[in-house]
Amino acid sequence: MTATDIFKQSLTFYTRLFNKLFWLSVASSIAPLLVVMSSGSERPTGFAMFFIMAMSMFFSVYMMSLIHQFSQNQDDSLQSAFTLTLKKVLPVTLTGFVFGIFITLALIPGAIIGTVLASGIENENLKNLLIGIVIAIPISLVMYRCFFAAYFTLVDGLNPLDALKASNRQVKGNVLIFRSFLLLSLVTLVYVLLLIVINKMIAVNPLALSVLEFALNVISMPFFSVFIYRLFAVSKPIDGIDERV
Repeated sequence: MTATDIFKQSLTFYTRLFNKLFWLSVASSIAPLLVVMSSGSERPTGFAMFFIMAMSMFFSVYMMSLIHQFSQNQDDSLQSAFTLTLKKVLPVTLTGFVFGIFITLALIPGAIIGTVLASGIENENLKNLLIGIVIAIPISLVMYRCFFAAYFTLVDGLNPLDALKASNRQVKGNVLIFRSFLLLSLVTLVYVLLLIVINKMIAVNPLALSVLEFALNVISMPFFSVFIYRLFAVSKPIDGIDERV
C-alpha cells in the first residue's frame, strides 16, 4: 500500500458517497454565512461565533460518521450517520478541545524561542517571518503526531488523552503516513493556488467569483475528510475495522 494507492481509494470512496457528502458540506458552509447575515454586522457576536463553531464541529463529525459507517458496512444512510453523530459529537469535540490545548502549549515555547532568536534583527518583516517559522515547527509536530485523535474517539471511543496517545503511537515512525501527508500537502497547495487564481480573476463578476469559490470549497473539503479517514483506517493496526472500498 502506497500513498498513491490511498489517494486512488479515496477518490473511489468519495465518488460513492459524493451525493451525501456534498449536501453535508453545503450545510456546513452555509450555516456560518446564515449566522453572519442574521447578525446584521460583519463582526458576529460571541454567541454567534460559538454557534458557528458548534455547527462546524457538528457537520464535521457528521461527515466523519458517514465515512466511518460506510467503510465498516457499506451503510450510506444519513439517518444512521446522524444517530452516530449525536452520540459522538460531544466526545469528539472534547478531544478537539484538548488537542487545541496541546497546540497552545506548543505555541508558547516556540514564541519565546522565536522572539529571542529574532531579537537582533532590525527588519520587522524578517523578524516576524523568523518568529512565525519557529512557532510553526512545534505546532506542526503536535498537529502531525496527534492528527488522528478525533478518529480514535469516534471509532474506538477513547477519551481525549488516550486518543492523543494512540494517534502519536500510530503516526510515530510510520513511513506510509508521512508520505501520505506529503501528498496531501501537495494537493492542498494546488487547492490554495487555485483559490488564489480564482481571486485574481478581476475580470469576473465578484458575485460569480464568490459562488465559484464556495462551490470549490464544498466539493473539495469532503475529499480531504475521506483521504484522512482512509489513511487512518489503512495505517491502523487490525482491530476489526473493515478497510474495503
